[in-house]
Amino acid sequence: MAKEEILSVKDLHTYFESPGGTERALQNISLSLSKKEVLGIIGESGSGKTTIGLSIMRLIGTDGRIEQGTIHLEKRDILSLPEAEMRSIRGKDISMTFENSSSILNPSDSIGDQVREIIRIHTNLTYKESNELTLQSLTEIGIQNARKVMDMQPRQLSAGACQKVMLAMSTILQPKVLIADEITRNLDIITQSQISDHFRRKISETDISTLLLTNDPGILAQLADTVMVIYKGRKLEQAPIQEIFKRPMHPYTFQLLRPMENRKLKTMRAESIAEPSDPDMCPLVGKCQRAISKCRTSEMPQVAEIDAYHQVACYNPISVAID
Repeated sequence: MAKEEILSVKDLHTYFESPGGTERALQNISLSLSKKEVLGIIGESGSGKTTIGLSIMRLIGTDGRIEQGTIHLEKRDILSLPEAEMRSIRGKDISMTFENSSSILNPSDSIGDQVREIIRIHTNLTYKESNELTLQSLTEIGIQNARKVMDMQPRQLSAGACQKVMLAMSTILQPKVLIADEITRNLDIITQSQISDHFRRKISETDISTLLLTNDPGILAQLADTVMVIYKGRKLEQAPIQEIFKRPMHPYTFQLLRPMENRKLKTMRAESIAEPSDPDMCPLVGKCQRAISKCRTSEMPQVAEIDAYHQVACYNPISVAID
């Protein structure tokens, strides 16, 4: 049976303007998200993970623009929708959590007011019903004394508690797509475990499809079905979770997911010996120890299908599976 596609992104280019010129934050990004699938997008800081999420939400700001590409939520063309209709989708059909929840939550409103506001905007529930749903959601995610917390402000909560609140807000209406940006970063191990457990339970009990944005391979191994690797706004590789850990084909993926083996195979230098002069070339050509002459004289290769489930953009991919 064919999987039901919920989200489709094709050939996405997102640019930002700065005093130094135009920054190509995303280039040629394509992805497909099926119903209930967790697609993990991994890359180091500045790789473009968050920009993918903000582009889908149409929240990239006045200094940015989507230069080209298409984004479809089921059959709706996200990029052509009027802003009023897009506002009705955000929080209901597509929702996003952010890494620094403490700075995202309104510092002057109570937690209860902020969660209830999401419900008020998108449903016809009464205040009592909204209050009960808020209490239930906060309790389910592991917030102790949830009723008391509803009357508190974000500054009175820990970073971990704020992250739980943000995740509760983003899933309370069971959106079609959840964009989860670094949901466990900079949190203690216990809070990470609680959030991961809630996340796993929520996606198993609902039809939510998830883009999991992270730089942590451990979180991918726990939660993702499929993994996409990006670097400086470029898609390098994509494969099912077990496949990509066992058979990473791009040298950067190998170094990212299997750092101990990288010492033996030597795929990446710690520092770049030279930045590519052409922005259309592979951005890793100065670091990659597997770079061949074609890498230094040609544009970055297109993402190619190695088989039905494995894609890679590399002129000299790794062909050895790892035990």
